Amino acid sequence: MSVDIYKSMLVGSPNVGKSSILRRFKFDEFSESYHSTIGVDMSASAFEFPSGKIVLTIIDVGGQPAFTDVQNAFFEGTHHIIFIYDVTKESTFKRIPSLYELLSRKVNGEASFLNGSLVANKIDLESERVVTQKDGRHTANILSLKYFEVSAKTGEGISEVFTHAAEECRKSDHPSVEGIL
Repeated sequence: MSVDIYKSMLVGSPNVGKSSILRRFKFDEFSESYHSTIGVDMSASAFEFPSGKIVLTIIDVGGQPAFTDVQNAFFEGTHHIIFIYDVTKESTFKRIPSLYELLSRKVNGEASFLNGSLVANKIDLESERVVTQKDGRHTANILSLKYFEVSAKTGEGISEVFTHAAEECRKSDHPSVEGIL
């Protein structure tokens, strides 16, 4: 049986919870202690659809400016980008449109449409929230991204983000690799 392999990336400002979201999805774990991603972290998950199985390679690249060269090496050929911001930090939300513009050129070689999702993380911190759901949805609509609200801490909404990414990749005509299982 052949399996298509697709690539998805987690992007956003430092400390928005990219690694925590991935850890919650992969291992159903959450840690209160924060450790910056140094360089890149890669993992893969298999998804079963009526049309067959796919593997989604998920790349979590450190958000610090020092990792820009590492990030650039991984953007090409990405099928789905998951833009993440922290609902308690407006600056992380305001960075999303410029990230989108920058990455649309890096992924596709020119400014164009990106296949992706906009993820509002840390919704468990409702009393500290400064970015409204309405603002998040509005930005997602402008950028043609699917909008999700999640909590890496509680796990709310996490699996839906990655299932959507896999579904969108499956619709793509160009897998990164076709493997045999």
